[in-house]
Amino acid sequence: MRGMWIPIWLLGAMAAVAAACASSGPALHTLGPNPLFEHGMKAYEARKWSEAIRAFERLVLEFPTHPRIEEARFRLADSYFGREEYITAASEFGRLATDYPAGEWADDARFKVCESYFRLSPRPELDQEYTRAAIDHCQSLIAYYPTSEFAERAQQIVVELRDKLARKMLENAQFYYQRNAVDPAILYLEDVVREYPESSSAPKALLRLVEIYREIGYEEEAEAAKQRLLRDYPNTTEAQQAKAISLAGVP
Repeated sequence: MRGMWIPIWLLGAMAAVAAACASSGPALHTLGPNPLFEHGMKAYEARKWSEAIRAFERLVLEFPTHPRIEEARFRLADSYFGREEYITAASEFGRLATDYPAGEWADDARFKVCESYFRLSPRPELDQEYTRAAIDHCQSLIAYYPTSEFAERAQQIVVELRDKLARKMLENAQFYYQRNAVDPAILYLEDVVREYPESSSAPKALLRLVEIYREIGYEEEAEAAKQRLLRDYPNTTEAQQAKAISLAGVP
């Protein structure tokens, strides 16, 4: 006998109800603060982020004076982080750090704000708002908590992201150069060297300045860029390439 036909919309509704029932967990309103915290931690450790969020949110709202409220708020934020909701995570971590600047979880929270924006940082060719936010928050951690166990990693993130911003400027310079807009290309290249001298893009920018200045007949400017490249970045591939460039108009 053929099975009874069920409308597609009804199948979808039934599946949604089943999923809700499966993920609903215990009735949290029946739990006291300590069992609620324990339930949240059990879900957190099992990486059941949605259930952890459900438990910790209720704890924070219903029992804001709980002795482990700072940890609960950190775990709540970190559950959003685990669910890859980095903007919400950054907001929660930031509020925790602001509310308890001398608390046990303060430097942890500040670092996680930095890390949240780091995860949001896109490829160099895209808008770098989140990259700059990550740098700012990492530098705040280093400034406020220089002895924190997270300070070294925060500095590594700053270096990596500043290098990304420098690469974006280098790409902008190339974009304008390919469209015969030499002046803005030169400005971007000079900005790379001035703002990000420690980046891997700085010697590349100087080499391009040598090449462009030479191309447009600015021999003295080309020589100045070449000498700076040889002086400040002598062991780079770009410095070796610059040595082979002849600037006939320079004495």
